[in-house]
Amino acid sequence: MLSQATDNFIIFTVNGGAGKNVMATAVVKAIKREYPEWNIVVVTAHRDIWLYNPYVYRTYQYGNMAHFYSDFVKDKNVKIFNQEPYNTQDYILKQKHMVPLWCELCGVEYKGETIELFFNNREAEFFLQNIIGGIKQPIMVVQSNGGGPSDLKYSWMRDMPLSVAQEVVNHFANQYKIIHIRRDDQLPLQNVELFKGGIRELMLLIRFSKKRLFIDSVSQHIAASFNLPSVVTWVRNTPEVLGYSIHTNIKTMIPDELDTTFNSFLEPYDIGGAIYQSPFREGAQLFDVQQIIA
Repeated sequence: MLSQATDNFIIFTVNGGAGKNVMATAVVKAIKREYPEWNIVVVTAHRDIWLYNPYVYRTYQYGNMAHFYSDFVKDKNVKIFNQEPYNTQDYILKQKHMVPLWCELCGVEYKGETIELFFNNREAEFFLQNIIGGIKQPIMVVQSNGGGPSDLKYSWMRDMPLSVAQEVVNHFANQYKIIHIRRDDQLPLQNVELFKGGIRELMLLIRFSKKRLFIDSVSQHIAASFNLPSVVTWVRNTPEVLGYSIHTNIKTMIPDELDTTFNSFLEPYDIGGAIYQSPFREGAQLFDVQQIIA
């Protein structure tokens, strides 16, 4: 649907990573239901996630916003949804799922809106023909590391232990073409092919994959948008706040064995995986590999 020409604008900002933007598509859908005659303008660092979204009037990339104030704010009837769900008590204390919480911050009732991604009529066709058309095996996609800058290359707080990911990959290596999603500077796996492409290609790769093993990062959100059940491992983030029931969510059952929160503020652990914060004793086995394989 194309928005009507009107000077009623809702400015919706998303500060954060690609996965947060995918989640935000459900929030925007709820806002559009509540305000059908208003034009929603999304401001984000991940504009490609919002391409062709029928609930959005315009999308702007941070740093490339010429004339934004005069076009959408000055002398306009405007609502500004610049709220940050990560800073709320409900998120910090893990009391609500991110999507309904975000809707509540915007003053919009959540009615079960789901995340959704959109493509034009050529993208999927081109991807099938030119990217995976020559692949003879079914595709398995693995994301064992999250995004975001980190000198550590690995976050104990949410990333999958490398030994666990490698054992799962070895089990399926002869049956599937396994594509590993990671940055060039993150920990590599053997018997995999490194994913090379942008976010749109990643969406389609996941859409046409047969098996999926993820952590709490953008890939599990993308899979949920396509109703594709995946296996997702959780160390200290929780699926009740950031996950989806469609997935097989495997949480480590290892409790905190060490008190490492002496420098913590509102949350016990930093998502970047500060080494000193890991609460597990040396040699702790966070996951049962056979459970993941099963």
